[in-house]
Amino acid sequence: VIFEGVYTLHPAIRKSLDLWIAVVGGVHSHLIARIQRDKNRAGFSISQNEIMTTVFPLFQQYIEPHLVDAHLKIQNDFDPVLSPESSPFVLKSTKQVSYQDILKVLDGSKVCSSVQNFTDVYLRLPGIPSNGQLTEGECIRVRICEGRFAVLIREPIREGNFIIQPKVDFDISASTVAGLLKLGYQAVAYIEASAVIYQDGKILIEVDHLQGVTNPYIQIKGTNKEIVSSAASSLSLDGSYTTKSYLQIILESLPVDDNVTAGIHNQQAARLQELVEFIQSQGGSFNSDLSSPIRENSSTDGVLDDLQSRIKRLERWNTINMVLWTILLSALVGYSLYQKRRH
Repeated sequence: VIFEGVYTLHPAIRKSLDLWIAVVGGVHSHLIARIQRDKNRAGFSISQNEIMTTVFPLFQQYIEPHLVDAHLKIQNDFDPVLSPESSPFVLKSTKQVSYQDILKVLDGSKVCSSVQNFTDVYLRLPGIPSNGQLTEGECIRVRICEGRFAVLIREPIREGNFIIQPKVDFDISASTVAGLLKLGYQAVAYIEASAVIYQDGKILIEVDHLQGVTNPYIQIKGTNKEIVSSAASSLSLDGSYTTKSYLQIILESLPVDDNVTAGIHNQQAARLQELVEFIQSQGGSFNSDLSSPIRENSSTDGVLDDLQSRIKRLERWNTINMVLWTILLSALVGYSLYQKRRH
């Protein structure tokens, strides 16, 4: 039985476990390195400890102290953003395709669909050198979807019509986004969209409806370049591809004479302010909970009590399981001996 989670090494839990393993690093380290790089480019210096304290306060206060007690500590230096081997190939088109045509290129026995409504907020640190036009590479992209926050790390490579997109998505708390704002990041652009997603295990077809853009965009994604290309050709998308990012598409759709203040288009300014206030309110309520030991302890105790009850249930089930297997094996051995005596 494997228990996995941020509270697994808490003293109230680990005493019931045989082997304690801590894994640190990974995509969170990528975000910390990105923040430090942005600060240096903007002419400021900041320590990793200061970034951790601001962006991941929960980790430093309630998780990191227990990592030292692990029997095995693994430092995960693997950065999936720099590993293009498993990166999906993407073909993006403005051509409208019917639902029936999409189903024809998918395996009907395995196809499944879903709908996502999301808002992507682009955070940029003032002072970073720029050529005057906002690009996705200058920003940290935060997605708000169904009340949850996630960082979307994209460093795409263009190859003809293909976008080779090493991607990492990982969930974060509102306090992490609020921490980015505290470090000086500003919300400079946003995208609101609805995505209808179809997939069959080999390819993923996504139809994106961007707010403020008349026609939807279709994306064909998959790790096999030939399969992606074949599916796109079957949908007659050849000749209609684009490698522009959605940020670039949205910014180009804004009026040419729209005033820009501090790098923010006035047409987006009001909504951006609403999003920032929402993030700060969510992060503020989280921080107020952290500042109250009673609330934090009660919250932590609730999680720990739940884990302990699960462990006890598993132990009871393990005991019952052992008894049943003992009875079964005894019966099999007895039956085998009986058959031998008969012969």
